[in-house]
Order: sequence, then C-alpha cells, then structure tokens
Amino acid sequence: MINFLKSFFKYKSQRLLSAGKTDQGLVRTQNEDAYYIMNDQRIFLVADGMGGHKAGEVASKIAIETLVDFFTKIPAKQLTKSVEFIQHTLITGLRQANETVIKMATSDPNLRGMGCTLVACLIGDRVFHTCHVGDTRCYLAQDGKFIQITHDHTAIAAIKQDDTLDSTKEKIMINRNVVTKAIGHIFKEDPEYNCHPIRQGDRILLCSDGLWSMLDDSELYTIITTAPTPTAATTQLIERANAEGGRDNITAVVIFN
Repeated sequence: MINFLKSFFKYKSQRLLSAGKTDQGLVRTQNEDAYYIMNDQRIFLVADGMGGHKAGEVASKIAIETLVDFFTKIPAKQLTKSVEFIQHTLITGLRQANETVIKMATSDPNLRGMGCTLVACLIGDRVFHTCHVGDTRCYLAQDGKFIQITHDHTAIAAIKQDDTLDSTKEKIMINRNVVTKAIGHIFKEDPEYNCHPIRQGDRILLCSDGLWSMLDDSELYTIITTAPTPTAATTQLIERANAEGGRDNITAVVIFN
C-alpha cells in the first residue's frame, strides 16, 4: 500500500498542465501559424508558415499533421527511453515533416516555395527535449531565470556570431528577416536538438515570432510565471502582443510542470 501511494503521488507531481492559443494578429489577412498538444506523448508543437498566398498556412498545417501522425505511432513508453533515442526520434520526425512538405510543394505549382519554422518539445520526468528549425522559440522559466532554449536560425542571429563581417554597413545590408533553416527546404544538416533539466514548478513557453518580436523577455517571463493557469497565460500573451501592434500571427503554448 505504501509503495502504491508513493507511485500515485509521484505520478500526480509529474502531471502537466498546458494550453495553446493562436491568433491572426491585427495586420495579417490570414493565420499561417499552427500548434498541437499531444497530452499522452507529452509532446508540444508550434509552426509558423512561410510562402505565397495561403501556402504558408498549408505548410504549417501539413508539418504539424505529419508529426502528430509520426509520434502517434510510437508508444508513449518508448518516448521515455534514452536521450539518444529521443534525439533520434525528434530529428527523424522533423525530417519526415520536411520531406512531406517538399513533396507537396513540388507537386503543386501554387504551393511552390512554401515552408514553415517549427519547434517540437517533448517533456520527460527530469529532462525536456526540443528539436527545431527557424525562429520559432522555446523558453524555460526556472529558478527566477528566463532561458531561451532554442537558437534562432536567421540571418540576424548568424551575423551576431560572424567575426568576418567587420563592416557595420555589411551587417545592415543583410536581410535580418531571412530564415536560414526551415521545413520545406532541403536540410544541409540535422534540425537543432537541445535538452535541459526540468523540475516541478518550472514553466515552458513555445511561441512563434509574432509573440516574441512584440514583447520583451521580461514581460514574457512575468506573464507565464504569474498567470494562474496555462490558459490564462496564453490569453494574456496574445492580448499583450496585439496591444503592441499585432504585426504578425501570434501563437503561444504554455506548459506548467
């Protein structure tokens, strides 16, 4: 009986609370973002579409659907295996999503060039894992700190690390909005994988650039750490991004560990 109670309370302590919300924003004529929450697998997905008329919307939708189908076929217990297994699984999933989007874009001239940025997050008992391409981000609020787990795959992020660009003029001329890795484009290298320790009480935010480009880190942190529920947090985040202009589609997924 004692062991049963210990197991019961251990399970309860690991229960995740999560919510997601997406909004068109105040400027865009359509919403090309997409998200999905897989509670049984403890997997969370956010995608931000790119491309011509409605093509970005198609890319993000197809990428998410492909990943959901891929992860659904994997028993949840297998997703608690070694870090190496999880890393391989996440990268394989994103590669499959990429191949599916490329194939569809190739077969339909109206969808040519479509793509999306994407982040996938899998939460274990003590570690959580991310795999992403582009500038869709994952943040962790832990011990009073707000950590950006993912690294942006963009031109502006690249020039900050490029010591060969000595001229300020050279840096200004680079299109800072260019995404250097995305679903829908051939991968020259694997999607980026990261893992980080997680503890009870930590909070995680996945979001498209329509959110993080409108609000600074301090406000993102304050909202997700003071909101009473993940649903309240996502609502507040989108309301604040729209209050600041809502220049892009806005998507947020918030997880309370």
